[in-house]
Amino acid sequence: MKTLMSLVGVATLAIGTASACLGDPIRIAFPADSVDFAPAYVAQRIGLFKKSNLEVQITVFRGGAAVQEAMNAGAADLMSYFGPAVALAVSKGAKEKFVMAVLPGAAGWACIVKADSPIKAVKDLDGKKVGISSKASTSDMAALWMAERAGITVQQIPLGVGLAPGLRSGQVDAIVFSALTTQREILSGRARLLVDIGKEMPPTLANGYVASQAMIDKRPADLRATLAALLEAAAYMRANRQWTLDFFREFAKSDDAALNETLYKQVVEQISPDGHINPAWLESGLKLAAQAWDVPELNNVDVQTLYSNEFLPKKH
Repeated sequence: MKTLMSLVGVATLAIGTASACLGDPIRIAFPADSVDFAPAYVAQRIGLFKKSNLEVQITVFRGGAAVQEAMNAGAADLMSYFGPAVALAVSKGAKEKFVMAVLPGAAGWACIVKADSPIKAVKDLDGKKVGISSKASTSDMAALWMAERAGITVQQIPLGVGLAPGLRSGQVDAIVFSALTTQREILSGRARLLVDIGKEMPPTLANGYVASQAMIDKRPADLRATLAALLEAAAYMRANRQWTLDFFREFAKSDDAALNETLYKQVVEQISPDGHINPAWLESGLKLAAQAWDVPELNNVDVQTLYSNEFLPKKH
């Protein structure tokens, strides 16, 4: 727990005062390569950002804590992160808010083990090593939630982008991560599913876009246009299934038709069509994180201070 608090504390010490001026690029930070971030790349590919006179720069960082640090340092205007981690950062002084939901729950997320692993149930992971992307990340909380529910203790090993290699080599006994990594391992026959996190874990606003306060205050029109483009891109993906499956061959670096179909079904079809944030998702996430991370003060956070739906396209 001290490691987690120190990590967030160090990140929030770097809160910058620099802000972007109108016309500057909009810098989006992602914590990993994941299919739920694909609409941003699609918006670039089909010209939706350009149509709104936006220049968007996308950077992939090494885990959730890294995108939070980039936001705090003034190096990102928007980031993708999850509810409890944002609440923890805000409680330490970060100036940011959720402005759009991507996935209420952890759609496509799973805990997997090697295909020939003797581990048959979650309780068999007691005392074992579970690979996560980083501390203060979705995989971090999901692994702790899984262990807490089973009444066991696991050793969480941050592996960054090396989750699949870590599992294959035996560095860890299981990994918890999103569909692109876990489904690729399962469909290749190298791994098997232990827990379908996406189906079993309560909604926690597992993925949403978070805007810096500087972006909210100084560039509200650009923020609205960016979110509208992201939603339009997700709608385009749903309306053009074959185009999206072909796109996945490049984005996911996959010629595996079964994997691409699985990614489409498990993730694309679950992406929020309107981006609306339900505060109940944040409340659920804070309760889970307060227990999993042993941070009881998260139960006292006012969720109304963590989000805004005002920058989403108006419903007609």
